Amino acid sequence: MSADSQQTYFCTSRGCPLIWCNNLNVKSWFSHDLSSVPVEQLRGCAYYDPEVKSNERLAKLRNIVQTLSPVVPTKHWHCSWYDGTHTGAKPCKRCHTDIYCQPIQSGA
Repeated sequence: MSADSQQTYFCTSRGCPLIWCNNLNVKSWFSHDLSSVPVEQLRGCAYYDPEVKSNERLAKLRNIVQTLSPVVPTKHWHCSWYDGTHTGAKPCKRCHTDIYCQPIQSGA
């Protein structure tokens, strides 16, 4: 990659200034300019420290999952084709499909 070392580059995620790093032994890369970017802004960047970002996303997902209501399996069904109810598996033993079967709410 060729880049002009005098040109100013910006991160596409947060608009932070970037520094073009050119090393003859390895491929050139861009790095965040840590001296001019607040830490809070770097934390919001999708490209900065992806391992930390991954851990943060995982912790956030775990927190969300803990707040969800438990999944209660449906056991009672109403078949609109035969206008009847059945329990157990969703497929109706009379119509032999599950496209006409709707769950019956346990509170109803």
